[in-house]
Amino acid sequence: MDVVYYSYPVDAILYMYLGVTAVASFMIGLLVWRLFKRRDVAFWTTLVLSFIGLSLSLVWFQQASLAVFMGTLPWLINLVFSLVLYLLFCGIVYFIFRPRKVEATK
Repeated sequence: MDVVYYSYPVDAILYMYLGVTAVASFMIGLLVWRLFKRRDVAFWTTLVLSFIGLSLSLVWFQQASLAVFMGTLPWLINLVFSLVLYLLFCGIVYFIFRPRKVEATK
């Protein structure tokens, strides 16, 4: 196994990947909302894309943490914190894309 050197700590790179994933999936969700005028389609598109990005980021983080010999506890803490951030992101996306009640005009 070769030693890999990163310019930043691997946990910082993980959070950079998660941030890029969140911004990209949210922008694509907004584009879908603008094109199709359906909040539910935009919500599910954003959720699916962000889940794919989260999965890819965590797979990369597992391999990178093995390469730099990260301990078990920091790895687990970063994993749990990533999942908490993902749940927070899902909540924010839900409140942005939730269906609005239309007031009846008389």
